[in-house]
Amino acid sequence: MSKILWVSITLLSFLTGGALSAFADQGHKPYVGSSALERMKRLAGNWEGTGDFGQGSQKIKASYKLTSAGSTIVETFHVGSPHEMISVYHDDKNKKLTMTHYCSVANQPKLALKGYENDKLTMDLLANSEIDVAKDEHIHAATIQFNGEDSMTHNWTSYKDGKQAQVVKIVFKRVN
Repeated sequence: MSKILWVSITLLSFLTGGALSAFADQGHKPYVGSSALERMKRLAGNWEGTGDFGQGSQKIKASYKLTSAGSTIVETFHVGSPHEMISVYHDDKNKKLTMTHYCSVANQPKLALKGYENDKLTMDLLANSEIDVAKDEHIHAATIQFNGEDSMTHNWTSYKDGKQAQVVKIVFKRVN
């Protein structure tokens, strides 16, 4: 009797799983977003770079992963380190690229596209970021200059006590 029960449960699980998978895939075509988001999607993969974070030149690893039917890019900086950080890029309801940066200083500034020309994205802090600009240390602006498919330069501008504290330049090369 237990063998019949086991076969029945296995068959039922297989059929139900297949049906749910087919249901989940119905009508979900890959998202086609703003030109800025579409450019960001081409970063998918692993990257290595060098930047000065105020303590001399350091190597940095980053990864980019597409998720949510191609509507979102998850960027991971300082991969594998204690201060690993995540930024999530997506289009807002008006198809304008936005980003939330989950920072190692324990805040989440939100940035939006200010400009995209000559293969350079410029993003600035949004007013609804829940950041006290006068007090909180935070990322205030970011630029990404795309230098072909396998090279890019990031500039991250941080603020502290209401004024610009540092601009970190990171030059990345694609690893795979």
